[in-house]
Amino acid sequence: MRDYLLFRKFMMPFALQLLFWAGIAGTLYGAWWLYSHDNWAWIMALVFGTLLTRLIFEGFILRYQTYLCLVDIRNRLLDDV
Repeated sequence: MRDYLLFRKFMMPFALQLLFWAGIAGTLYGAWWLYSHDNWAWIMALVFGTLLTRLIFEGFILRYQTYLCLVDIRNRLLDDV
């Protein structure tokens, strides 16, 4: 717990997973709402909404993984000196 309070460990991986599944749930609810109101766009919302949600969160995860790799490189360089 101390590492989280001192920002030595991040909550971002857990938060991103939680937000991703909330986005998927929102997309599914939106597609269901469109379907229940006889709107033909529910198919597009279902397909492109889930795809767009996945792409957005992959971008966030890619940025976070890049940060982790840069920290690892920095630590290895500091160990070699």
